[in-house]
Amino acid sequence: MNAPAYLLTPQAALLARQATSDGSSRSRVELAREELGRICEEAVECSPYRDEPIQMQSGAVGKYGYLRLGFRKEAEGHSRLYDIDRRVPFLAQRGLYWDQGLPGMPCIFIISTTGCVIQGDRMYLEINVEPEAMGHVTTQSATKVHMMEANYAAQYQKITVEQGGYLEFMPDPLILHRDTRFLSETRIEISESASMIYSEILLPGRKYHHEKELFGFDLFSSRITAIRQESGEKIFAEKFVLEPKVAGVLGTGVNNGFEVFGNVVLLTPPENALKVRDVVGADVDFANRIAFGASVLPGENGLVFKVLGDTSESVRAKVREFWGTAREVITGASLPAEFLWR
Repeated sequence: MNAPAYLLTPQAALLARQATSDGSSRSRVELAREELGRICEEAVECSPYRDEPIQMQSGAVGKYGYLRLGFRKEAEGHSRLYDIDRRVPFLAQRGLYWDQGLPGMPCIFIISTTGCVIQGDRMYLEINVEPEAMGHVTTQSATKVHMMEANYAAQYQKITVEQGGYLEFMPDPLILHRDTRFLSETRIEISESASMIYSEILLPGRKYHHEKELFGFDLFSSRITAIRQESGEKIFAEKFVLEPKVAGVLGTGVNNGFEVFGNVVLLTPPENALKVRDVVGADVDFANRIAFGASVLPGENGLVFKVLGDTSESVRAKVREFWGTAREVITGASLPAEFLWR
């Protein structure tokens, strides 16, 4: 499935039809460039950072990453990664079946061949989960956004989960070093009977490395939009823009003194959402430096779960706790033991 026609420019809509009809890799990549270019043009918060890097222009070969992943349920009952297309610096390999809780679910690591995100990078990720299929997608390590002298980095993530599908998209944290600008947009198309959990964790730089690393970035902009696949109706939309050098983020009403932020979106039928909400609860624990809570999305179509803490370990542990509860309610399966090296 591609994005609804009303989300695309006429040229992008034409490319979408061509990509659907001929399935060519080239058509899909051209459509991805069109969509990514559109969100960059529409992001007014990026207006001060339109200058081009002197080393290599933004979105050039090697700075435009493209990755498409497709999951399909087989006749034997397990799911597999049946479709993959990639462009440097994005890379993914075969599906691994290491999850003992859901042994029929392929697990995919997104790999960066450059090791970091730099100025002018443009990245496009597309994930398609076919009916009744399952998939788990994560990253090899934290995504590190390095210092910038010009322009900004941007990513577009388009995710489709069809009838009865189940997707876990749980990347490692995003680390924003000082003087960085990062734009992120995620669009989700999901069926009424499907479920998906999406996580993002934001770290404010290497605070012990340099005095200006703690919230020393210029801009972080993230927008998530979810659309009902059957009707095209918008389920919810959320956007937050952080500019620490313009307005501090540690004050009341923002991070309230906490340094690490976790944001989790669960899209699932209402009966599942309410069961998860009743288990998760909410708390502000200043003694242990952790705060968390879940809110019900419009129409009881899921939950948004937010966590604040002082360390990545504490926030990740709380996100994992929520993830485990959601998985057990939706699938009846428990999370596997956490890898010692992660």
